[in-house]
Amino acid sequence: MNKTVIIIIPLELKRLEGKRSKMVQQTTQAQKRTGGKATEPIKEEIKSSDGCYPGSATVADIHGRPRRIDSLSVGDEVHAMTNKGIRLEPVIVFVHRQPDVMQEFLKITTLKKKTLKITKDHLLFVEKKGQAAAIPAKNVNIGDTVYVRGGQGAVEKDAVQSISRIFEKGVYAPVTLSGTILVNDVHTSCYVDVLSHEWCHRAMGVARAVHHVSPWMLQWLCGVGKENGIPGWCRLAQKMLTLKT
Repeated sequence: MNKTVIIIIPLELKRLEGKRSKMVQQTTQAQKRTGGKATEPIKEEIKSSDGCYPGSATVADIHGRPRRIDSLSVGDEVHAMTNKGIRLEPVIVFVHRQPDVMQEFLKITTLKKKTLKITKDHLLFVEKKGQAAAIPAKNVNIGDTVYVRGGQGAVEKDAVQSISRIFEKGVYAPVTLSGTILVNDVHTSCYVDVLSHEWCHRAMGVARAVHHVSPWMLQWLCGVGKENGIPGWCRLAQKMLTLKT
């Protein structure tokens, strides 16, 4: 099996660190000028890993047109690949939404020129033994078969051509009713590598049930204990699932 080729971009990390240092200096200078009253927060920070897409990632909207993921709202319908083919699915919740952080992403490019930017622990579907299997992006290899939306909106197979690392602003993790979503035309899971895709989807069953009863109630619950763009119940669930015995 071919080994994954990773192109590390240290200059980008250095640039981001320099930008953050400059912001710290500007804030300190502003505080001196105002006698310590300047409290403008430094919003950009560099995160090492999470299960998300960058703000520049695109989905296909209800009309089939590309739309940036950072413009999505709960209730918007997007294209997702299911066992019934490609269909529209509503976004029911964001398990992570943090516009102002810098995040490292894997940039996965295919032979058909599809480009997916995704965090290393997020799940996407590749072909294993003739079937679609959800694996963490960090385990994807050059030559692996992925599933994409073709020119006529049909499901097609594609091959990974290159993998590199980049840094971009914003982290977004929308969840649809089906638990899958087409991002930049690539078939991905809505979930992170905590459990398998199937078990994560079962765990989200409660959220889906609440959504069916009252979408407003689900959004209210997501606001309780929200921290760093992650709802309190999501952080609690992830902490419980990752406890070491």
